[in-house]
Amino acid sequence: MRESLLPLLPLVVIAFGVSAIVVALATPWVRTFAHRVGAVQKGGNGHGDGRRRHVGKVPNVGGMAILAGFLIAVLFAAVLAPGPLGDDRSPLLAIVLGGVLMTMVGLLDDLWELPVSMRLAAQTVAAGILVVHGITIDFVTNYFVGGPFQAWTGEGNFVFFGATVSAIVTILWVVGFTNAFNFIDGADGLSSGVAAIGSFSLLAVAMQVDGRGQAVLLLAALAGASIGFLRHNAGPAKIFMGDAGSYLLGYTLAAASVLGALKVTAAVTVAAPVLILGLPVLNLTQVAVRRMRRGVSPTTAANDHLHDLLRERGRSERGTVWTLWGATLALGVLGMLLAETPPVLLWLTVATAVAAVLGASLLRWLEIRREEGAAGPTPPRAAEAPAAEPPDRAVAATPAVRPRR
Repeated sequence: MRESLLPLLPLVVIAFGVSAIVVALATPWVRTFAHRVGAVQKGGNGHGDGRRRHVGKVPNVGGMAILAGFLIAVLFAAVLAPGPLGDDRSPLLAIVLGGVLMTMVGLLDDLWELPVSMRLAAQTVAAGILVVHGITIDFVTNYFVGGPFQAWTGEGNFVFFGATVSAIVTILWVVGFTNAFNFIDGADGLSSGVAAIGSFSLLAVAMQVDGRGQAVLLLAALAGASIGFLRHNAGPAKIFMGDAGSYLLGYTLAAASVLGALKVTAAVTVAAPVLILGLPVLNLTQVAVRRMRRGVSPTTAANDHLHDLLRERGRSERGTVWTLWGATLALGVLGMLLAETPPVLLWLTVATAVAAVLGASLLRWLEIRREEGAAGPTPPRAAEAPAAEPPDRAVAATPAVRPRR
């Protein structure tokens, strides 16, 4: 267990602060550019077996702003606080390279709807980059010691994988969670808030052991990018992150959990990070089961996600998002407890996550109030037809709810 967390604090503060500021400032520029080139998602039209329920044309390439902030933050922190990163930077570079690849694939999918097979192939390549650089899941805790399955798992406290099995398990985890996170991106601010809370929780776990500086850097930058984007993505959203953003966030969370959390503590290995990231996994599982029961492919878009189910039961859009944020935070606390996180670090993490998410949401709410106050009531003249609402006003009128794959 690390005796002092002080050496990591400059790394965390720089990465988080730079990432949040850059993304918050870059997102309006990306939004303006997206409107100019037509990179928008039109509301009300069908999508698979579901329907996009937002109103107006909303830019859906916010992932480019997230990537910019994430990369700049990693670079700044690596230059200004290099001490905790160690001499071998290849794992860090591998995850950054894979994240860039995933963002580009997601951007192409946002613009031209790539085939599922092409997306999965690219995701497998990105996960393979991790394997080649030694970022793998090498073992899991043996929960069957003394039980009926001990003959299969052995008598040790851990089950160690061979190189081939380790590579397969790592690829399945990274590709699976990337798509699971993409599935949760279906309500304003939901995925960016889930990413921020999950990043903070994994960050607390990774900070407990020496040699996890690279994972700490990635998770702090990811948390900052998520909060910076939430500033514009909280409901009603002015911009969506799209597959470019969800692929980047999902991939980096999965990869960083392997690098910094899966091997932190011998007592829990896989259990803590999987629990922390459990909401997207649970959503993907129930969606796949529901769709297969209907006899359709799990990749066919429909309004059957957790946020859709909550809304059908009478939850408001904002209430649905806050409920799922709360569930993510509860899972994060359980994961940190499993990882034997010191109480001070645990509660500091919870307080920081709550303050950051609330702060970003409050800034967005204040912006909405200012826009409504500036617009004022403008009834149309009797001889004129009502003017069409600009895209932002159209989005502000109705929260955006989007069925995902």
